[in-house]
Amino acid sequence: MILLINPKTTKPSEIQTDFFREPNLGILYLAAVLDSYNIPVDILDLEQFINMNKVELKKLIKTKIVNYKIFGITSLTNTFNIALEIARTIKEQDINNCIILGGPHVSFLFREILENDYKTEKLINYICVGEAETSFLKLIKILRVKLEKNKRIEDFEVDLKSIKGISYINPKGKFIFTGYSDKLIDVESLPLPARYKLTQDKYFYNVANVIINRGCPNQCSFCSRTKLFKNVRIRSINSILTEIRDIISMQSYNYINFYDNINIDKEFFKDFCEMFIDNHIKIPWGCELRVDNISMEDAKLLKEAGCQLVATGIESASKTVLRKNFKFQDPIDVYQGVSNLKEYGIPIQAYFVLGLPGETEKSVHKTIEFIKKLPLGYNDIINYFVATPYPGSRLWEDKIFNIKIIEDDFSKYDCNHLIFETEELNKSILNKLFLIAKDIEKEFKR
Repeated sequence: MILLINPKTTKPSEIQTDFFREPNLGILYLAAVLDSYNIPVDILDLEQFINMNKVELKKLIKTKIVNYKIFGITSLTNTFNIALEIARTIKEQDINNCIILGGPHVSFLFREILENDYKTEKLINYICVGEAETSFLKLIKILRVKLEKNKRIEDFEVDLKSIKGISYINPKGKFIFTGYSDKLIDVESLPLPARYKLTQDKYFYNVANVIINRGCPNQCSFCSRTKLFKNVRIRSINSILTEIRDIISMQSYNYINFYDNINIDKEFFKDFCEMFIDNHIKIPWGCELRVDNISMEDAKLLKEAGCQLVATGIESASKTVLRKNFKFQDPIDVYQGVSNLKEYGIPIQAYFVLGLPGETEKSVHKTIEFIKKLPLGYNDIINYFVATPYPGSRLWEDKIFNIKIIEDDFSKYDCNHLIFETEELNKSILNKLFLIAKDIEKEFKR
């Protein structure tokens, strides 16, 4: 039996707010894939145990892991240390338990993580790099045979090396990476996320996340999505409609969020909105999109389709800052797009980023003045985040930005802590500007 674990990261103040969503969809997809092959798998989503403190959660984990030998743990950058703590608890229970890590953070730093772990605690057996629906399944099949036949992992070295997208330290202490797969995951072939595997005896989610595509055509400096997902793949309308109906049938969900950027393709955007109208879908929903190319007709279509909220990354009102960070949009077009949405009364959640390379005190104040001029009201939200160089992003990898990282504690890589200075803005100035930005944000709190 395999247990997939989602760490608990939500703060008590975030429960039942815009920040409290559904577990990492990655483990729901992995569970669905294993289940489709009749491989026994369960999910332990620690987010569902909302009232437990760290001590209680550790006790819970010890209780839940008893009947499992193989564990998959997902990890973002700011949850990496939590994932390691969970792995530590699992290994304390039985040193022979097998731990597989996955997620964006370990996908970009797998060699560094494995070599450091091998020298210290030896907690991690394998890392699945990038999209893992294929590699994880193949790895699990091998590990199950090993357990059932009580064999050594050395006996499967050839089989392991044939799986693209995994990394590990072999029994001889040698680092192994099997290479990146040249075959992209066919998003149409994936089973629906295994929401039915989530426990119903604790907190159950009332907001569902639906991924409509993988990959992004944009190159924003602060995002690792482009490198994590090679090439843009958009799901078919029929596939998305099937998932919506599946969510509605569970009767516990009262809202759906669609990610990421539903208007990458204009034709898809039109078909997506008409899907709600033609099929009389009434469940409230929100989405992420680029607002700089939303016309009045687009806004009207969103309204008719029942869209309750549009989330959009505006980042800055400075074209210089935007261009330096490969965000190619014009603030004039952004203003027009926002105006079009507000013409139809659609609430907006606008994201801004403080401290990007090229940012100056002048550009920050220019952005704040831009925010004040936007036609936003009581039902709109502003989120101001600190620029964060996530592993895999161009900020992390590209030296052209000439940033100075001043914080190496990954738990603080949450867009709310200052991580780096630039030539224009040092920590002291950034702290001052962040307080100003947060004051603007408070004006739009619901």
